[in-house]
Amino acid sequence: MEHLKNLDDLAIFACLVDAGSLRRGSAQMRVPVATLSRRLQKLEAALGSKLLDRGSGNFTLTEAGREYYDRIKPIMSELALQLGEIDQRQSQCVGSLRLALPVNLANYWLPDFFSDFMTKYPRIELRLTLSNALLPEEDFPFDVAIRVGKQTRPSLMMRRLAGTWLVPCAAPSYLARKGYPSSPTDLANHDMIISRPLLTWRFYDRTTGAEENITATGRFNVDEMELAIKMVRKGHGLGLFAHNIIADDLASGKLVPILPDWETEMRDFYAVWHETDFMPMRQRVFIDELAAFALRNPPDKGVIR
Repeated sequence: MEHLKNLDDLAIFACLVDAGSLRRGSAQMRVPVATLSRRLQKLEAALGSKLLDRGSGNFTLTEAGREYYDRIKPIMSELALQLGEIDQRQSQCVGSLRLALPVNLANYWLPDFFSDFMTKYPRIELRLTLSNALLPEEDFPFDVAIRVGKQTRPSLMMRRLAGTWLVPCAAPSYLARKGYPSSPTDLANHDMIISRPLLTWRFYDRTTGAEENITATGRFNVDEMELAIKMVRKGHGLGLFAHNIIADDLASGKLVPILPDWETEMRDFYAVWHETDFMPMRQRVFIDELAAFALRNPPDKGVIR
């Protein structure tokens, strides 16, 4: 095991023998001749054997040098081959990516992205976990996740993708029965359909900028937005949903926006991943392609607020 400490110097020794002289070895390895000579002397001292007979820039192998060279050269060649194959695999777009995404964001915004990505990178396998829950860091075994809002964990890197805003709304049948709220405080007198994690509804007066925060309470509370939207469509109460998800309902009149004098908060979408010294090419191209898709296809493309 003592020789393992000298692996780097043994590799230099093998390269010198292949080069045939200190000068050519220096040029090929881009290391000064004096440095190579010093490393060689260090190796000989560690091995207790003279490896090269040197003179006027040239050298010949000693008997010990020939034995060391004959034994280590195949090992060095095989190691270089294996490392080259590893580098090639890492630099190619091949392998698996573990992805975590919110359910509705994946279903409403990203199907075209995934279809195009699979066509462009046929050797990358996508393994998706769809969940609206914010997973604890110890349970975050994913290469890339898409999350709503900035992440506060220092070990996570972020890249903003796009954003949308929240729309308070109701079905015409509900508003005909219960009337329109005139301010956020009026929501306490209405039935609220809650889509977690939106438990606090934030409103900003368009004129004064005053903020009103309403804690959502109601008979129907669910952690999946699509089911909450269906309950609002059926007239069971008011809801607060991302505009990109209910844009068609608003355009068709199935849902009606309320509180027009009040702004709501934006919802920014981020790609997040664990900080690391090395990012595989498949992970890098996924993040880059996702960001490019978000730029070309924002969730509310063509809509002016």
